[in-house]
Amino acid sequence: MFFVVIGIPASIEFIISNAPLLFLFVFIIAMMNLLLTLGFGKLFKFSLEEIILACNANIGGPTTAAALAISRGWIGLIGPIMVIGTVGYVIGNHIGTIVYFVVTEIL
Repeated sequence: MFFVVIGIPASIEFIISNAPLLFLFVFIIAMMNLLLTLGFGKLFKFSLEEIILACNANIGGPTTAAALAISRGWIGLIGPIMVIGTVGYVIGNHIGTIVYFVVTEIL
């Protein structure tokens, strides 16, 4: 129910008409994430379920990935995806901070 309430106000038509470049930017990021995750997942021989959950955790975080795992019946993957999603937050925050300081030094 949480995800429904969050997603109700979203309108693809409104976003495309008011911020087409933002929509395109986010779409490209999401597609690159999907392609890289599928590629590395196949390279390292992960199952399709693990790859899908990793891709979901990259975009939506650990809670949406856990919700997907629960809804699909992948009970054994709920704990690991919560941990991996949280580790992704930690790594992402540090990388984002480093990028901020690098960019502010350049500008």
